[in-house]
Amino acid sequence: MMMPKYIEDDIVKYNDKIMVIKEPRDGSHFDLFCPQEGLVYCLVDVEEIKPIPITSEILEKNGWKKEMYRDWRHYIPLERTLLYLSKGVNIDGAFTVCVGLDMSHIACISFVHQLQHLFFGLGLNSEMEV
Repeated sequence: MMMPKYIEDDIVKYNDKIMVIKEPRDGSHFDLFCPQEGLVYCLVDVEEIKPIPITSEILEKNGWKKEMYRDWRHYIPLERTLLYLSKGVNIDGAFTVCVGLDMSHIACISFVHQLQHLFFGLGLNSEMEV
């Protein structure tokens, strides 16, 4: 399995706590910030960092709306882009990401930091609540 790539401000888990990556060091070590404790953890090995799976609850906290008759969730940031997520039929259970009224497929994601990267790449606010 390929190791996930993290960047500054990604939300991850370390020691069963929600953390935010503050500074990527050398590609295999990071400084993490724990918002609940207000503490910084320095030089954490990438092997010890765990990605946070996307859940319906996380999506709802962050403005995603469930469509009434489908298993799709949609998000309209700043009334200019329409994004859709659906729990895919993929073997790994990833969410299918589509964009626009024609629902063009653009990605498959499983973790919160991947959704943050997608938002960042689209020039949208990538801050999230977990």
